[in-house]
Amino acid sequence: QGVGLINSNKKSTKIIYENYYISDVFKDHEGNILLSTFDKGVLVIPNLQIQDVIHSFKEDPATSLFAGSLNGLFIGTTKGNVLNYFNKAFYPINNSGKRPIDAIYGGGNSDLLIYDDGYIKVYNKRSRQNINIIEASLKDAVIVSEKEFFIGTNRGVMKINLEGPTKFKLEQINSLQSRIYSIEYDFEDSCLYAATSNGFYVLFSGEKTQKIIYDNEDVFPNYLCYDKGKVYAFTKKNGILVLKNGKIIKKITPIVNGVIEPLKKSIIYNNTIVSKSSKGLIQFDMNGNLLKSLHSIFGITPKRVIDFTFNENQLWVSHTEGVQEFDMNCANTKILTPIIRFNSILINDKSVDTHQVGVFNSNQRKIKFVFSSPSLKSRESIRYHYKLIGNDTAWSINKYESNQISYNALASGNYTFIAKAENQGVYSNPISFVFTIAHPFYERWWFIALIIACFLCIVFLIYKRQLNIQRKKSQQINELNASKLTAIQSQMNPHFIFNSLNSIQDLILKGDVEHSYSYITTFSNLVRRTLSYSEKDFIDFDQEIKLLELYLSLEKLRFKKELNFTIDIKNVEDIMLPPLLIQPFIENSLIHGLLHKEGQKNLKITFELKDTLICTVEDNGIGREKSKAIKLRQRSEHESFSGKAILKRFEILSNVFGGNFGYRYKDLYENNEATGTKVILSIPIKHKF
Repeated sequence: QGVGLINSNKKSTKIIYENYYISDVFKDHEGNILLSTFDKGVLVIPNLQIQDVIHSFKEDPATSLFAGSLNGLFIGTTKGNVLNYFNKAFYPINNSGKRPIDAIYGGGNSDLLIYDDGYIKVYNKRSRQNINIIEASLKDAVIVSEKEFFIGTNRGVMKINLEGPTKFKLEQINSLQSRIYSIEYDFEDSCLYAATSNGFYVLFSGEKTQKIIYDNEDVFPNYLCYDKGKVYAFTKKNGILVLKNGKIIKKITPIVNGVIEPLKKSIIYNNTIVSKSSKGLIQFDMNGNLLKSLHSIFGITPKRVIDFTFNENQLWVSHTEGVQEFDMNCANTKILTPIIRFNSILINDKSVDTHQVGVFNSNQRKIKFVFSSPSLKSRESIRYHYKLIGNDTAWSINKYESNQISYNALASGNYTFIAKAENQGVYSNPISFVFTIAHPFYERWWFIALIIACFLCIVFLIYKRQLNIQRKKSQQINELNASKLTAIQSQMNPHFIFNSLNSIQDLILKGDVEHSYSYITTFSNLVRRTLSYSEKDFIDFDQEIKLLELYLSLEKLRFKKELNFTIDIKNVEDIMLPPLLIQPFIENSLIHGLLHKEGQKNLKITFELKDTLICTVEDNGIGREKSKAIKLRQRSEHESFSGKAILKRFEILSNVFGGNFGYRYKDLYENNEATGTKVILSIPIKHKF
């Protein structure tokens, strides 16, 4: 058949792996035995004391295990078969199953086994008989005695009493009729624990049921087990809760790599906790501290563990390669100290020497570290701890496969990269790489000095520009004040004053003392207001209206009863505007539009508040064309309301307040005849509130 491997010691010699053609044997630094074969590649044997699988079960994989103290190992399979492995031989117990055997339940010294192959059954090891109990989905079972046991199903908990070889009594527990996940019996306190879809309950011997609460919340264990008078509830959220007589007396937090590890099937073994989880087959102490990863010690891939059970110091494991027996004494060997080394270091994707201090340019900011911890035995349990001093403050942890660390945009400065390997709490000697990234030119002293000098120059230029702006603004303010004086002169023009004084003189000569006194009072009030307002940049809108009313009341005496005027302020209020802007335009309408008109003379002044104050002055006078003709014929020296001064004033206001202020004229016609003139002013304002 070929060449086998002989394992020799002082007591015995045996041939193992006799079906392989072995060409060479090598032992590595971890103690692994590597067998080079002709047609099977390289076989890795973590420990020569570990036996091979008892059967591969390739055609019908083993799904569940239960080890009895006297009757060997019981195996449930995917096809619903139940086998007894005893004295290196297989004995069929059930071969009529309709579904996989998810679990086999029994007691340490009991003759009974309970399983579900599509029908819940009880097997008596002594009589070798199977008894059909009920057609339901079995979730868990506990054997109290040879005559009494409980089963947990998708319908709740049922109590079974055997009254003969094939006769039994089935009783539904009314207080536990929801879906069951796991049940366990406390033999010291004679109470039954049940993990259900509605929460966690305990059933005392007097049929009293009590719900178990932790931190004022319901508890949902996924597995229960019993040991030495205590029940252990394995939860995803709260870790392991230890109960006695229906009360939680302790909490155990199983930690793997710094986080709580959710555990599935668990067994208390020699005052330790052995559990199946997503990390594999793991052993903890009774405080939740990780002791060792059993799958790594025995060379089992963690994600391929299906079920496990104990028979004294023998651990039986069902995995994807078959069913295998392990001696737990082999698990007590010392955990090997891992080693770690740099495979390569890349700067901007180019390799550098790992044994020298690195000094890199400012543009060499991308760095990648590739390291490894050579191991065949401990790949599943080794973790990498690393940090970059100068960039990281805490250690980071990676799995064995994640052995490439990249930093894509490091800042200039000094750095030290440190990495170490950890195998179940045992650390390797750390490795390190010291390097420096040079500062870019824009961080050097001469460049900083140049930037400061440029900044000072820019600040000086901005200051000079702002100074020129302030000077120009001061000049504009001065011009605005000068325009105010010009406006004052244009407001109270000599024609108006002369006519007003003539009217007063005429009233006195006629002996109309009362009207002359009223006229003089109004005239003096107008002059006083005009002189007072001319000193201010803004006055209240109401004050401007009062000024216009005084002015028009004087003009009405001049025009007698022929002049009618209206002032419509609409909804304008709570604003302020520059003084003495509107009166010159009203005077222009009176002198050039209405003075030469025969009949009724109408003047309408309207205010409307938009983005600015819009003032419309409309008259029914002779129009601008006829007014110009009369002015030329009479050679009048009166210039329209000092137009140049008013125009200049509007320009200054636009520059100072940043708006578009001014005025425009519109001639009114009817049947091609001039019927008046309208002037529209846009005036800057300020809101009072």
